[in-house]
Amino acid sequence: MAKTLLLLVLFIFTLSCEGNKSGEDYRVAIFISGEGRMQKVKGFIQGLKDLGLGNVSIDTYKGDNTLKKIRELAVELYQMQDSYDLIAVGGSLEAHMLKSNGKLTTPVVILGGTSILAWKLTKELSLPSEGITGVDNLNAELMEKRMELFAQTFPDIKKVLVFCTPKFEASKRATQITVRSAKKFGVKVVPVSVADVMELEYIISNMREDGFKAIVLTPCFYTENFLTSYILHYANFYQIPVFCHSPELVKKGCHVAYGTPSYEQGYQASHIAYRLLRGAKVRDVPFERTYYPRFAINEKALEELAVNYNREIYSFADEVVR
Repeated sequence: MAKTLLLLVLFIFTLSCEGNKSGEDYRVAIFISGEGRMQKVKGFIQGLKDLGLGNVSIDTYKGDNTLKKIRELAVELYQMQDSYDLIAVGGSLEAHMLKSNGKLTTPVVILGGTSILAWKLTKELSLPSEGITGVDNLNAELMEKRMELFAQTFPDIKKVLVFCTPKFEASKRATQITVRSAKKFGVKVVPVSVADVMELEYIISNMREDGFKAIVLTPCFYTENFLTSYILHYANFYQIPVFCHSPELVKKGCHVAYGTPSYEQGYQASHIAYRLLRGAKVRDVPFERTYYPRFAINEKALEELAVNYNREIYSFADEVVR
């Protein structure tokens, strides 16, 4: 009887210890380039709550879409990293900025990054080597599929503009893939980099004169955080179809999109963060690729365009916004 009682006490004590461990308070820093990545943050925070980590103190470092501010925050956060149990970053750019300051001693999780190997954020996705892991959103690799879907949606359009920021690996690589893959479908893609909104409006308002009849967005912090809303505004005004990389943008007026929603990327990353917060080493937590990219269509926006499109695309769309 005494032995049974002792075992019962030990069992209860073990449970209480496990309960205390899961009830620990954690400090997490979230570092994003701008407001355009907040959906990833929302998914990440909700994921932590669903995993039972409601006791997480979060500090947010937001770069306001300017490289100068992003670099300054990266330096500040690098110097303070030991104050946190984990650092979550919005994309590959933020991880690169953080890593450029030196060796990372606090685990870093990317909430959804592009061209992770090209940014040299690890030597292998299966074996993180730089103190960084997270979610690879495949946004560069998916550009070929996007161009295939674009050609099926707009079979009469043969010249397209791509807004990009060539000095960033994600945008440069995605643009290269877009230009190369578009040729397979008989589409000419011309990359364009813009400095400000005035230049953007000028290009969109005059692009038809040069035979360009559509816009394809490539993943990049600048377009994702700042230019997308302006591109959609001017494109709709001048009756220019836009193909986006996130289904979430379809709800904001984009005509068609293919990719994994930012919210889901952040939510997926929360499971990686959970393992690290519970004691796993970064090198033992491989990068994960996003699940189930989706083809989304904004029916109302398409109907309002003075552009012919293939109505059969509705038969294989994953989501239609009306």
